[in-house]
Amino acid sequence: MNVRRLRAVAAGAVLAASLAVLAPAAARADNGDNQPGCAHGEICFWYDTHDTYQKQFWYNADHGGNNFMFYDQYNYRVSDQRLQDNALQVTNRDTQCRVRVGDLSGGLWTWREFPNNNARYQLGDINNRNDRHERLC
Repeated sequence: MNVRRLRAVAAGAVLAASLAVLAPAAARADNGDNQPGCAHGEICFWYDTHDTYQKQFWYNADHGGNNFMFYDQYNYRVSDQRLQDNALQVTNRDTQCRVRVGDLSGGLWTWREFPNNNARYQLGDINNRNDRHERLC
């Protein structure tokens, strides 16, 4: 193997290792496009039936603790409303996947699935009991 090819292979390995380390951090910091509104490709949660408070994602996420707070899109700031157990509605604008939202209670998960059709849905029997969401591709 010549030196040029060996360097290219080594650089590829370093890049792959870097991405593997950074991917979990990126998922924890997932804010969608971090702009007001539920944009194409995002999974969006709503605090109430209005548009004021929302939280956007690109990926799967555990909603636990104070990891994710709703964003007040009219005052352009993060609110004091946490996402976990405070979501009433979801919009799935993911370009490829259905999404499921789950509630963990008594060690058992209850899930509700939502198509990627841009519609806004009530969380139904898990209203204000959301602990996680996952893309289903």
